[in-house]
Amino acid sequence: MNKNTESFITIVDLWRMCVARWRWFAVSILICMLFAERYLIVTPKQYTRYASIMLREESLGNNVTEKNGNEFNEIGFVKQKNNVTNVVRHITSLDVLIEVVKRLQLPIEDSEIITKAEEIQSRLSAEIEDLGSTIISLTYKDFSTEDAERVLNLVIQVYNDKWLQEKHYAIENTSQFIDSRLKLLERDLNIVDDSISSYKSRYGITEIARVSDIYLQQQSKADADILTLMNQKAMAEYIQSLLDEKTSQKQLLLVNSGINNSLIESQITLYNSLLLQMQSHLEYTSGQNPLIINLEKELNSLRKNIYASVNNHIRTIDIQLRSLQSYHGKTTSKITSNPSQAKHLLSIEREQKVKESLYMYLLQKKEENEISITYKTAPTQIIDVPNGSKRHTSPSAPKVLLAAFLLGLLAPVAVIFLRATMDESVRDRFDIERNSDIPFLGEVPYSGREHSLESLLMRFGIGRKAKSSGIVVGPDVLNASNEAFRVLRNNMDSIVENKFPGKGARVYLLKSTQIEVGKTFVGMNLSLVKAIGGQRVLFIDGDLRQASASRLWRTPLLGLSDYLCGDENDYRKLLWHPEGYPMLDVLPAGALPTNPTELLQSPLLVELIDTVRQHYDSVFIDSPSASILADADIVERTVDSTLFVIRAGRFNRHRLGELSPIEIINGTSKPQYIILNGVDINVRYGYAYSHKYERSEEDKNIVELSKTSILLNKIIFKKKQQKS
Repeated sequence: MNKNTESFITIVDLWRMCVARWRWFAVSILICMLFAERYLIVTPKQYTRYASIMLREESLGNNVTEKNGNEFNEIGFVKQKNNVTNVVRHITSLDVLIEVVKRLQLPIEDSEIITKAEEIQSRLSAEIEDLGSTIISLTYKDFSTEDAERVLNLVIQVYNDKWLQEKHYAIENTSQFIDSRLKLLERDLNIVDDSISSYKSRYGITEIARVSDIYLQQQSKADADILTLMNQKAMAEYIQSLLDEKTSQKQLLLVNSGINNSLIESQITLYNSLLLQMQSHLEYTSGQNPLIINLEKELNSLRKNIYASVNNHIRTIDIQLRSLQSYHGKTTSKITSNPSQAKHLLSIEREQKVKESLYMYLLQKKEENEISITYKTAPTQIIDVPNGSKRHTSPSAPKVLLAAFLLGLLAPVAVIFLRATMDESVRDRFDIERNSDIPFLGEVPYSGREHSLESLLMRFGIGRKAKSSGIVVGPDVLNASNEAFRVLRNNMDSIVENKFPGKGARVYLLKSTQIEVGKTFVGMNLSLVKAIGGQRVLFIDGDLRQASASRLWRTPLLGLSDYLCGDENDYRKLLWHPEGYPMLDVLPAGALPTNPTELLQSPLLVELIDTVRQHYDSVFIDSPSASILADADIVERTVDSTLFVIRAGRFNRHRLGELSPIEIINGTSKPQYIILNGVDINVRYGYAYSHKYERSEEDKNIVELSKTSILLNKIIFKKKQQKS
């Protein structure tokens, strides 16, 4: 067998399955819609509020790279990134939101503050409106519009307060440093003043002779330059000493130090900003946090860069000082030709001027810091106050209902597809044709009420199965089941009986390997449809174990078992004639024996079959399941063909390969055919096929002709009986 044994589901098959189970979709969509409606009712309504703030220039820092990059920004060559993104991250950080939770004064425990802050963080978002813009858009979602607006206002306020607090902290540290330096310089100036006074008193000097104006002017200029360089060197050396000390690694460096080096000033500003940020994070996290570790690495790297820059600056100052001092030495050597007192006095006065200049410089910086303390301008300016629509933004009713509708559509499709792909049973005739070489006679639709309430309850074990006679074929009935049996009758006439003409009655054995596949049902109705077609038909109930057909037809108690036992020699006396079907005779099973296998092996069965061949056109023999019983195999020796009945959805399609189209029994070939029972015509042929037939005038005429034909067959049958 070279047929494809794999089964697949096409889109057309899936569409037919879905259309046939349209009730599933209706129920699924209804349930999903009810759940969606319930979700919309019970879910709290969430509102969204928006706000916009603009960052002031002074809050963005004075990075040297930013200053240099602005020149290129103007001509469009380079787009320098500012630290607006850092501000966006800081606004939504837990550091700010924890303070917001505290100011909200919520009735929660201290241990729940961080949890509440994380909840606010999940609802808060901040974005930069445009590339290169300093305007930040804030969005917050909450179940109350008032709470949402209050949170946005507090977020902006807390960020401003923290920024001002950090700025004030840096200014205070600078003021403390300046105060300590002023005290030292004041003490040194007093010492120098006392030295000058005592020197003049000792030598009685009231006025030093003027030296040449030219030399004095040159010396004065050189002194001024030396003074400036020494001031810068002193400040640089102090910063270098702070960088060398391990105890000062967590202290802020001096800002506004007066070092005439923009690179060092920007590095110190960035260092102080990172140090303050790390100290702020350490308030609510440990030093093992990856963020703290990264900040410490960045601070150590920045300290090394500042140290290298300061060291290079000191070297530059030393070179300049050596040049000026060399020039100053030449001038001094000429002046020192005057009395040595003048030389000594000038050196003391020069020292005095240096310290006075540094003292005045520090006093100026102290005043600037004092002014900065009183200058408290917020780093942000509110552009749009918190506002928003009065309609809730979540949950969105259209989106939820659309999702529920789609889910209601997709869920049945998924279930149907999974059932179809995982189902290895025979579903329709295509499974048989793809997996077997046995001729296929036809398929019988499911005749029960599959979608009725009683059927659904019966599937779950609720209620009782209604009693049925098993007869669906009738002379004046037009429905799917009747048409299916008529098609099956025509296929048997064209495929089976036309191949073996002139042998008398064809004897068929109804066989299956499973129980409750509808074998008896097919045999009974197939006998009826043959009789309705004008053929002489004999149905033999060969199931001597259950006698299913005899019980459904409610035949007399005498039958085949009595004939095989020898209690009755004339089989015609055991025949039962169904009312309304004169062309059909039924040989019941009779009393159920204790040895059915031995009875069926009797030669009387072969003699009976040979006898009935001469009086009928078709003979159908029902038998028990052939899976574990030998009854069917015994009866099969006496028949011409085997009708193997398969129930759709019950027989594994992979077992079709085990069936043979020709069975050799006692040297005789027994062709075997397949009949598929219980096919869901809604899936197989579409929903329209399952509708009840509406009889037109032409259909009614056909029914009348059928009744006339049946009446004529009755008369002919009676005449034949009289002759015999």
